[in-house]
Amino acid sequence: MKKLFGLYFAFFILHSAFCIYASPVYAVPETNEVRITDVTASSFSLVWMTDVAATPDVEVYADNSMTQRVTEGLIVARMPAGNSSAAQAARTKGIMKVTVSGMQPTTTYYARSVTKDPANPDSVSYSGLQKVTTASTVSLYRTVNNTAQGFANDLVSFSAYVRPADQAAEPRLGDIVILEEQGAPYPVSALVGDGALSPEGILDLNNLFGADGTSLAIAGGEIITLRIYRAGALSTLTHYRRAPQNSSVVSVVGPVKGFFADINLDGKVDDQDFAEFKAHYRAAPNDITYNPDFNFVDDPEGKVDVRSFGKFSKEYGRTNVQ
Repeated sequence: MKKLFGLYFAFFILHSAFCIYASPVYAVPETNEVRITDVTASSFSLVWMTDVAATPDVEVYADNSMTQRVTEGLIVARMPAGNSSAAQAARTKGIMKVTVSGMQPTTTYYARSVTKDPANPDSVSYSGLQKVTTASTVSLYRTVNNTAQGFANDLVSFSAYVRPADQAAEPRLGDIVILEEQGAPYPVSALVGDGALSPEGILDLNNLFGADGTSLAIAGGEIITLRIYRAGALSTLTHYRRAPQNSSVVSVVGPVKGFFADINLDGKVDDQDFAEFKAHYRAAPNDITYNPDFNFVDDPEGKVDVRSFGKFSKEYGRTNVQ
C-alpha cells in the first residue's frame, strides 16, 4: 500500500509539473493613467498608456456593477483617424485613445479600457471603471447684457518637448496632449501629429463643458494644465499655462506662459511651487522626464541646476503674482 501511495504521489507531482509547464502564464499589458476625456452630449473618449504595442478597446456599462453592458447604438472608434500615421505611431508606442459615440445626453455611464497584446491572444488587461456623465447641450450662444451672442472658442496649439537625443524624424508623433481647465469636469485631448505637424498637438476648446453640462466659454486668462503622455516611456510631463484670449472666431493659438516661479499659476510662490521644482531638480535635457519649464536660466546646458534654484529662491514667498 505504501508503494502504491508513493507511485500515486509521484504521478501527482509529475502531472502538476507538466500542467504548469504546458500552461504558460502570459504577462498582461500594463495599464497607466486612464482618463475620461472629450466628453460631449453624445460621446466621450478614454485615453491611457500601456507597455506594449497593443490593440485598444472600451467596454461601456449602465451600472457600476457591470451587469448592464451598453452596446446598442454605440460607435467605437479605436484610435483617431484609424490608419493615420499619428494613430499608428501611438498604438505602436503604447498610447491608446478610444472614442465612443452614440450616447444619450445628461446620462451617466461607466467605462473601462481593454488592452490586448496582439502577440498573445490570452494577454488582456482591464482598467478599473471610469464614471462619466455626458453633457446636456452644445451652446452656440451665450448671454451678455440679456443679449444672445455667438462665441467660438479657439483651437489651442501645444508642442511636446523633443529631447536633443531623439533621432527619429518625428520622435513625439503619437504622444497625447491632455488639456484641463478648472471649470470643466473633463479635459480635452489630442494626438500629436493628428491634424498638425509633430511635435504639435491641436486641442479644441469647444469640447470643454462646464459642471452644468453646457458648453464652457473660454474668455482668456483661465488656468489650464497640459499633460503630455510620452509615447514609449510611460511618463507624463505637466505644463501650466493660461488660456489665450478668445478671438471670437475659430483660430489656432498658443497658450500663455505665466510668471516663471509661480509654477502652478495660483498667484503666489509657495511650497506647492517648490514641491514641483524639487521633483525636477537636476534633470537634464536628455532625461525622459525632463521638463523645460523648470530650467529658469537660459544656458547651453539646459540643466535644472543650482542656478535655476537660486533664481527661484529669490522669488519664494511672493504673493499677488501676475
